Amino acid sequence: MKCKVSEMEEGGNGELSIDTLNLNALPQDCIATIISFTSPRDACRLSIVSTIFKLAAESDAVWESFLPSQYQALIPSSLSFSSKKELYLSLCENPVLIEGGRKSFWLEKVSGKKCYMLSPKDLYIEWVNTPTYWRWVSIPEARFEEVSELLSVCWFEIRGKISISRLSPMTLYKAYLVFKVHDVYGFDYYPVNLSVGLVGTDGSMRTAYLDPEHVLTEQQSTPVEDEMFPKARVDGWLEVELGEFFNEGCVCDGELEMTTIEIDGGNWKGGLIFQGIEIRAVTPNLCDANLGLDSLSAAESDTAWESLLPCQYQDLVPTLVSFSSKKDIYLSLGGNPVLIEGGRKSFWLEKASGKKCYMLSPKELYIEWVNTPTYWSWVRILEARFEKVPKLISVCWFEIRGKISVCMLSPKTHYKAYLVYKVRNVYGFEFYPVKLSVGVVGTEGSKRAAYLEPERDRIPIDLQPTPNDVQFPKARVDGWLEVEMGEFFNEGCMNAGELEMSALEIEGGNWKGGLIFQGIEIRAIA
Repeated sequence: MKCKVSEMEEGGNGELSIDTLNLNALPQDCIATIISFTSPRDACRLSIVSTIFKLAAESDAVWESFLPSQYQALIPSSLSFSSKKELYLSLCENPVLIEGGRKSFWLEKVSGKKCYMLSPKDLYIEWVNTPTYWRWVSIPEARFEEVSELLSVCWFEIRGKISISRLSPMTLYKAYLVFKVHDVYGFDYYPVNLSVGLVGTDGSMRTAYLDPEHVLTEQQSTPVEDEMFPKARVDGWLEVELGEFFNEGCVCDGELEMTTIEIDGGNWKGGLIFQGIEIRAVTPNLCDANLGLDSLSAAESDTAWESLLPCQYQDLVPTLVSFSSKKDIYLSLGGNPVLIEGGRKSFWLEKASGKKCYMLSPKELYIEWVNTPTYWSWVRILEARFEKVPKLISVCWFEIRGKISVCMLSPKTHYKAYLVYKVRNVYGFEFYPVKLSVGVVGTEGSKRAAYLEPERDRIPIDLQPTPNDVQFPKARVDGWLEVEMGEFFNEGCMNAGELEMSALEIEGGNWKGGLIFQGIEIRAIA
């Protein structure tokens, strides 16, 4: 990358030429410093300029600048990452529980802004500890260990607070009440009053009906313009927007308060399960304040957002009728994986690009001896995406294979596949690395090798030093481990054909066990 600068000399017509500047000649740390003043998306784009730009753009110095200043305190010490970029991407894709499980934390992928969900244990809920009115329940699809179920109250009030210093500066936030309905009643008479603002100020206010099937009565034949109804999320929950708040960054000791209240009617109401209050940073490029009204209207239109959705999105997500706009569908698919094909696959979109991503469940894989109880057992664990996952008891022939039709992937897209698992008293994988491969059926594809036992737990064998090209598993923020199986670029010119991923270790003949497999993840590279 070069540039030439010239200017006319004063009082004459001669030209003053300045030497050509070769940006590739700059020191790598200088380029990294420049890139660190951009954004995560810009860093990814700049990485394709040249080799030295790629090295700089993927350096820890750049990606640490995109992480929040206190990120070390937010990440459990049990998790480790090989690079700051890996840590950043994990925090974007896998919300992590913090403060003893009272909050959930993640980063908005495009901008790196901090986002939170306050659990019911972190909220003030009127009468929540009175069993006649509320009860605490555990449900698999909740982010938190326990959530609150509303049995029956006439005074309905929920309040949440978060310190302004915990939010990203110069950022627009929106807060949402996240809940489910279960035989809901009593919320169809009066809308709930919602507000978001600094403690001691009015903030933004609005109203909403929490019953998604609310039917207007004769007295309510003309709804107020700003009254809202719940919107469906791909993760199966509902949400209503409480309000918005722009954090200037100049207040360090205040608190942002979010409220939901309905006490005017005095009628009894119940049948809701509350997951919490979500505080999301609004993606800057989707809400550009410099856009004119016509441009903003066009950018928010269903036509614009439907063009970003995959062409077969209706078949992938059966509950689309619950969404009020195509933008809502896109943002939900970008943040919440949804089970498809009877729970045999998990599907989501890479948020920055809209590319399709999948995880194949163990039921969708070929696993040698998986239905022989002596060797494998099917178990249920809360942190798994799927209903059941297989636990390896003991085998000497270890083989896992998965296939997906190439036409299900996004065209002109670079993909990487990962084996996702946990260890439970693992043994026998320290002797020989597992052979991994990814490629179209009938071709060589890309190949890798990895020890499935974490490096910190592995006891080196003097006669068998670890080769330089053998991987070790990397921790994910969601508590699972992953190893990269290989990569594949989908040109988009094949309508038939299958991409096959395999993990194989049969050479040693030794017995091995102690792993729990969640599946094979196929991720689009941003």
